[in-house]
Amino acid sequence: MPNRIPLDPKLPKAFDATPNDSRSKAQLDAWWDHPYGLTLADGRIEVRCLNGGAWDRSTHLGVAEDYDAACALAETKQAEWLKFRERPCVLLDVDQVSVIRQAQRPDAEPQHLAAFLTADAANEYVRINFLKA
Repeated sequence: MPNRIPLDPKLPKAFDATPNDSRSKAQLDAWWDHPYGLTLADGRIEVRCLNGGAWDRSTHLGVAEDYDAACALAETKQAEWLKFRERPCVLLDVDQVSVIRQAQRPDAEPQHLAAFLTADAANEYVRINFLKA
């Protein structure tokens, strides 16, 4: 059974009009990566999550026909997003090529994973360590 999501929660003022990097730690702790549902006029449920998919609002994860389907949709879509967001990135600099993992929250720093002299070496590192066949 999927995790249960809050339905029609009381959101902070200007929740979907606030840059993520301007949010308080308390707001990030309460809402970051926690999907929720909003009941639409026709009874369906829009599933949203403050997860970095947009820089200034919660991310639309989809619309479900009922609460159980909304919970399942939230679990599936958020897991897909986390898998994408956690992927390492290769960054080219003047004297090195870095492999990093982007910050997972607006109040966190990127994680430096490794540095190489060439892009080929960095890409090989990513392929061996992070890409599963």
